[in-house]
Amino acid sequence: MTALAFVDTETTHLDPRFGDVWEVAVIRREHGVETEYLWQVRPDLATADPEALKIGRYEERFAVPDGWDAVGLPHEHPPWRLTMPEFLYDLQTALRGAVMVGSNPAFDAAHLTKLLQDHGRRIPWHYRVLDIATLAAGYMKGRGLAEWHPGELLTPPYSSRDLSRAVGVEPPGDDGHQALVDARWARDVYDAVTGDRQAVERAA
Repeated sequence: MTALAFVDTETTHLDPRFGDVWEVAVIRREHGVETEYLWQVRPDLATADPEALKIGRYEERFAVPDGWDAVGLPHEHPPWRLTMPEFLYDLQTALRGAVMVGSNPAFDAAHLTKLLQDHGRRIPWHYRVLDIATLAAGYMKGRGLAEWHPGELLTPPYSSRDLSRAVGVEPPGDDGHQALVDARWARDVYDAVTGDRQAVERAA
């Protein structure tokens, strides 16, 4: 069975030509086991968009010490130091062969593609990504639920937040625009639509 990777990134610019990834979360689900990954990586701020940094609260949350390339951010443990090759290896491993699922995952895929290609690495994930807003809109139309909601809800471009609420998942609030929070949100919307709310083992 193909693995799923619920993914979110925080970046220094909306356009990958000018921006870099600085935070990445992946929740890999495979064979009934979920493993969460969260990293921060030092970006090049030369062409950063101040508004993009503000949205992700870069100044407040960036946790990579001076002289370090990247950090892993495990739960309830101090960050651990990673060299760039170590970080890229771990990222490729977490995404290998998986279908990427997210809120506008094409955005994340574009920035991650730039990151990997800039360092001569291959793209490890499945070429077809899955957007939770499109998934939720199709679910509502297929189930005949459209008549109970405003017409604009199911008119492109879709609002992932509105569709999330429509399928019973409250989107992130003030804690949004944190990679792991948003990756968990994507997972919850996917599960609400597909019915995959069965127990999933959390890897240690």
